[in-house]
Amino acid sequence: MEEFDDNGLVTADGTKVLTPEDYDKFLLVVPDAKKVIFEINTITGLRYIELQRLHDHPEWYIKGRNQIILPKEAQRKVKQKLVKRTIDKLPSTFSYIFRQFTNGRKPPERTSWNRDLARWSVKAGINPKVNPKTLRKSIESWMLKCGIPEIEIYSRQGHDPITSLRHYQSLSFTDYELRDIKKDSPSGEFYNERAEFKT
Repeated sequence: MEEFDDNGLVTADGTKVLTPEDYDKFLLVVPDAKKVIFEINTITGLRYIELQRLHDHPEWYIKGRNQIILPKEAQRKVKQKLVKRTIDKLPSTFSYIFRQFTNGRKPPERTSWNRDLARWSVKAGINPKVNPKTLRKSIESWMLKCGIPEIEIYSRQGHDPITSLRHYQSLSFTDYELRDIKKDSPSGEFYNERAEFKT
């Protein structure tokens, strides 16, 4: 019988939030062909449709600035008010991972990705199951716990300022998990130092 680890880190809408340990455990069961999609999705915190569009438009990544600049048409929301959105605070190794992403397979359709995430959740013993929102909400919660001001997260993630991120602040990470969020890397390749968030 599969043993599930339910750490209770779930947002108000029922979305699972990963700890760095959960992330590493989950990454171990993701097939190599899809690992980079999973990593890029987590690092950037993009909505899944935005991730799919980014694959088709590698020019949106500005290597010299280590930033992704999403034009209005790249963003998911129909009533998007921002002309563009800048995804910054990317790790120094991002350009290498991004090259693998753009040279690799296109991210699958959302329904296929949902099925993949659910299957891998069972393999990794993670409950509730990981869904496309999990990666976005995990990175947002990690950034908050690292002390990034909410306004910077709103801007990076494309939230309407009226939308509150306060429900993330009630997530109860252990001291050990907080140390990992602030210091250690959730994988061997990205966020070698979470202190990069603070620069």
